[in-house]
Amino acid sequence: MGLKEHFELMAAYNQWMNGKIYGAARGLEQTELAKDRGAFFGSIIGTLNHIVVGDTIWLKRFAMHPTFSIALKEVVDLPSPNKLNDILFEDFAALSERRAWLDNHIICWVGTLSDDDLGTEAVNATVESISYQAGRVVVGLRLWMLY
Repeated sequence: MGLKEHFELMAAYNQWMNGKIYGAARGLEQTELAKDRGAFFGSIIGTLNHIVVGDTIWLKRFAMHPTFSIALKEVVDLPSPNKLNDILFEDFAALSERRAWLDNHIICWVGTLSDDDLGTEAVNATVESISYQAGRVVVGLRLWMLY
């Protein structure tokens, strides 16, 4: 399996697992979703928001590269999270909608990548005053997909 196929598989797996997680969470009341569970991001809704924040940050980083700017234009237009624990959506339905939207964009974007794209240099980015440099796009994709 080539790198492109690997990332296509990982993007599809990401969408499938998010569907399972959100399907399980959908059965919970809003109070249960918001209840502090002592987890790093507090509640279930806090943790799910954190994952959306992380995916948004990574996609925005990739979108800064000229090769990917067209495929990720709609992601660029999203508000930029300021912190990893930002609560973008308190409402589970709105959070689910954004999750599905991101998963579809990830799959479509990965589908546009070529082997040459995977070898290009990534862009530096900063979140919460922490500077990141992924190096080659393939390294950034691997880090993000493992996240």
